[in-house]
Amino acid sequence: MGKSLFFRMLFVYLLIIVMALTLVGGIFFETLKNDFLNSQMDTMIVNAQEINEWATENYYGRMSYDEFGARLMEKADAEGTVIWLISSLGTVYMIADPEEKGEIEETFSSKSTQTFLEETQQGNFARQVSNVDSSFKGAVMSVAIPLTIDGTIVGAIVVHREVNDFNVGINSIFIQVLFPLLISVLFASVLVLILARHIVKPIKEISHASAELARGNLDWRVKPKTRDEIGELAESFNKMADELKLQDGLRNTFIANVSHELRSPLASVQGFIQGMLDRAIEEEDRDKYLEIVLGETKRMNTLISDLLSLAKIESGQFPIEISEFDINELLRRCIIMLEQRIEEKHLMVNIQLGEEKMLVWADEGRISQVITNLIDNAVKFSYDGGELKIWTHSIDNKVYVNIADTGEGIPLEEQPYIFERFYKVDKSHSRNTPGTGIGLSIVKRIITQHGEKIHLQSAEGKGTTFTFTLTKSAFGKTDKTRSK
Repeated sequence: MGKSLFFRMLFVYLLIIVMALTLVGGIFFETLKNDFLNSQMDTMIVNAQEINEWATENYYGRMSYDEFGARLMEKADAEGTVIWLISSLGTVYMIADPEEKGEIEETFSSKSTQTFLEETQQGNFARQVSNVDSSFKGAVMSVAIPLTIDGTIVGAIVVHREVNDFNVGINSIFIQVLFPLLISVLFASVLVLILARHIVKPIKEISHASAELARGNLDWRVKPKTRDEIGELAESFNKMADELKLQDGLRNTFIANVSHELRSPLASVQGFIQGMLDRAIEEEDRDKYLEIVLGETKRMNTLISDLLSLAKIESGQFPIEISEFDINELLRRCIIMLEQRIEEKHLMVNIQLGEEKMLVWADEGRISQVITNLIDNAVKFSYDGGELKIWTHSIDNKVYVNIADTGEGIPLEEQPYIFERFYKVDKSHSRNTPGTGIGLSIVKRIITQHGEKIHLQSAEGKGTTFTFTLTKSAFGKTDKTRSK
């Protein structure tokens, strides 16, 4: 089983901290070491300059050879160094090596020594850290200055010191630095631990809430505790849960509506047929009841067709074929097709078309379905003797189609859900307002497939107006077919 997100984040954060501190520590240690070496070599140069003063006194007889040698040996012993006094000819003038650290001959042949002599002959100071000088067993740092008498260079003073001799000093300083560094790592680790828990804990809560939703507990919510991305994730989860609960409610409502819509006609059909078979219905009344049975089967067929259309649209198997046509002419045909229903409600039809011809790019068959559904919906919810108003107008490259009724209107709290599938404002299952809430959902999806928009305006007691847009052909696409 894989490690949890918490441990992986903790491991990554600590790894980054360790790598960063190792890099910084390495650079710091190297800088510290170089500074320490330079400081030591500066001290060695000062000592070499003091030795040059002694050599001058010895040259003029103010200090005997033995006294000069004793001082030189004493300084080398106190400083842990090896001191060479070399003539300008490269021969040994004097050596101070109390601990016999170096193995030398009277004539120096090492490359580093020759380099020192060349530099000092030019009046320069020389310094280096090397582990290739055969005179010593290990790495040494060396400095060299010109040996001068009254301003004349007569040789060189070379001071050596083994690196191992001052490693203890560097390590002591490094330990002093290492302790606060370890404290910093420990403190950073605690902060990383807190940060990782701060990130992982709300994710675990969301994961637990997801499991609750999966078990069917649609009332479970996550309390956002921060305003960062994790808080946004919690809010998005809650919105998703709200939507799932809404969809679950719509699904239950849909099942109830469809069950009612199917049960009622099936019961009627079954009752009438059973009555005919039992001879309970008189012969002269059979045609009348057969007409009723036919009407109920047609209603069931319409319901099933709507369900199949909705399923095809939502599965992406409902392609649209784009063509150029006159939307005003299509409106006229749809009104004529529904003329009988309009007359049954004694509605006055008010048609106002912005232009004689309004050519648009769309799927004529699908837009005909949209208009038919909207007009049928307007007729269904209009009061007897009311008004059905249809008008079109254009703005820029868009044509706006408006269909309005004079019914009861849609309550404000219901309007956001009116295009949801299975939603039905009339919850009473009244036979006077048939339907399952599928028609407007189909309308919305067809318009969306076209890349257009549809919205409604409604006020209780004043009716409802649906408005959708189409693209003018002059601004539309040149291709004649398009599938979505």
